[in-house]
Amino acid sequence: MERERPEYLPPIPRSRWEFPWLGMWAVLLLGMAGAGIWLHLRTGDAWNARFNRPETASNETPSNTAHNKAFMAELRERRERAEAEIKMAQAMDDEIAIQNAEAARLRNATDHDKLRCINGVAFRRIPGGWENVPDAPCP
Repeated sequence: MERERPEYLPPIPRSRWEFPWLGMWAVLLLGMAGAGIWLHLRTGDAWNARFNRPETASNETPSNTAHNKAFMAELRERRERAEAEIKMAQAMDDEIAIQNAEAARLRNATDHDKLRCINGVAFRRIPGGWENVPDAPCP
């Protein structure tokens, strides 16, 4: 049961014009969809124009290929020189390592009388006695 409006109250005025919000949203949504489709089509066309071109014949001229061959020969020669320098440096490093190993072996031979192993514990000679060397391997 509906309530009835008392007669002593004035009638509620109805506005003559209300904005069609639903229509506005529909037009806006359709416009956005159209813009999205348009952008998608343009992107696809640009993609195809860039990446799906038919391959063209090589446009190198004979002088250009001769220049490229000379450039490649120079690069090969530079690489060979660099590889030779690297081999020389490695040989020098190996020689230095051998010299260092020999010096360490001689040093250990002279240090051998200064180091003693007693019951698995290393001791080294100090003035007035022997000193424990922690975490040192016994010779």
